[in-house]
Amino acid sequence: MGVKVLLDSVDKVRDFIDITRSAPYDIDLISGRNTYLDAKSLLGVLSCDCRKPLLLDIHAEMEERAELMSKLEKYVVA
Repeated sequence: MGVKVLLDSVDKVRDFIDITRSAPYDIDLISGRNTYLDAKSLLGVLSCDCRKPLLLDIHAEMEERAELMSKLEKYVVA
């Protein structure tokens, strides 16, 4: 189960991508029901409707996930 993130500006998307690219494991963003995006792809993320929250799915062990989430906490929404 993932967490919701909001990337509602180009600057936020760029910063988010910079953070996710540093991770050695796969990270997806889920938009809608079945649209999976590579969370490390600038064009992929910009191609979706970023005005709505996206579901973040991190494919890593709990410790690695917690470390990444501490860097991404400013994008998490309820």
